[in-house]
Amino acid sequence: MVEAGRKAAQVRATATYTFDEHIEGKPESIQSLVHSIREFILGLDPAVEEVPKKFYVAYKISQNIVCMETKGKNIKLFVKLGGNDIESPPASYRDVANVGHYGTGDAEFTISTESEFEQVKPFIELAYNKVGG
Repeated sequence: MVEAGRKAAQVRATATYTFDEHIEGKPESIQSLVHSIREFILGLDPAVEEVPKKFYVAYKISQNIVCMETKGKNIKLFVKLGGNDIESPPASYRDVANVGHYGTGDAEFTISTESEFEQVKPFIELAYNKVGG
């Protein structure tokens, strides 16, 4: 019998997740928005890699740029920016530097429409450029 801690470590090391698992069962509007976000981020650079995790999907080059957490009514994007990198943030922004969360980054954007996503695109590009794009 494997010790509980060791078993959990083995599961983490061998578990594989897919992008489709993150949108499964979500409303059509959210699925469509997720695909738009995915297309935009992967279109920044051919080197951008999509890495599905258990609770989110990470997009990275050498480091994570954006982590996307799909919810039932909205999508949370955790962008690798600090609070001082955000000038005139949209209403969907929240500083999560001192809040526990999945994913990478201190800037959280909660979006549920294409127009809200349009406001977040410049921040994703900024994070991409900061990480080394």
